[in-house]
Amino acid sequence: MTDKNNNDHLARITNELADSVLMLPDEAILEEISEAGADPYEEAEYTRSVLRDAFQLLENVARRLLSLGHNVNPKYWQPRRGGYHNDCLECGSSVSFTTATGEMSGEALHGRCPARDHVIRRQASRK
Repeated sequence: MTDKNNNDHLARITNELADSVLMLPDEAILEEISEAGADPYEEAEYTRSVLRDAFQLLENVARRLLSLGHNVNPKYWQPRRGGYHNDCLECGSSVSFTTATGEMSGEALHGRCPARDHVIRRQASRK
């Protein structure tokens, strides 16, 4: 997976989330927030902050996996136990992250992708 493909996918997810909120009438959103006793502008900034943080965390996970040679399909992130889970397409190693804490875990984060290392060694031996 290239950085550009991953960034395109992340941007598409962010846009889809924003579009779903934009489909609601402004009056309905403002009324609901005001009825709850909150400041709509503070709530809007808080929401932007949460989305930015989640997007940044997903980018960090993708960058870390890429640096280790792992390849995950960005469309295969599955919600699981308060976080998101995926598997390397090459070696099957798992990776998870939690948006609430920013914690990343899984075998894929502990070392280089063995399947990719095998292909690279085999290609080098042919030269």
